[in-house]
Amino acid sequence: MRVDPKPSKSCEHGFIFLFWQGLGVLGGVVMFLWVDDDIDSWYKKLKTDNWFPVVDFFLPAHIIGATFAGAAAYGVWRYGGFQKQIVRLTVHLFQTVLAICWVPIIFKARDLLVGFVITFLILAMSVVRTALYFNLNAALGGLCLPSDIWYGYLSAVVLQLWNLNSE
Repeated sequence: MRVDPKPSKSCEHGFIFLFWQGLGVLGGVVMFLWVDDDIDSWYKKLKTDNWFPVVDFFLPAHIIGATFAGAAAYGVWRYGGFQKQIVRLTVHLFQTVLAICWVPIIFKARDLLVGFVITFLILAMSVVRTALYFNLNAALGGLCLPSDIWYGYLSAVVLQLWNLNSE
């Protein structure tokens, strides 16, 4: 049985919204700023294919996906808070933390195989999250689709990077 979210008169909603948005967006921005020199010194020198994204595309793609997914997570939270949506929001949190950790694993540790495994886990968690959100509300699930598409593409990129550069 679906229950429509009930608006609250407190400022709690504002803080919760900022939490869900800030977690993915700010976490990703901080990580990308941290690895900026590594991107220039290592990633740009890897063998690539012509269908790979330019390096300047990674951060905007992350921000767009995290923004939409964060808005969806806030929408899910409005259906009863963390207590009633523990599975959906825990999957979201796990996927977000993995996405933030992906950046230093790829660009600092320079481990493309582990990076691919984590990218694939992120994709799997993202697809599960989207399915769970669609089950609750189709619009909230739809907000997660850009993230799913990005992580699917990114999985293929990292796998091909590993294939081209493992020596």
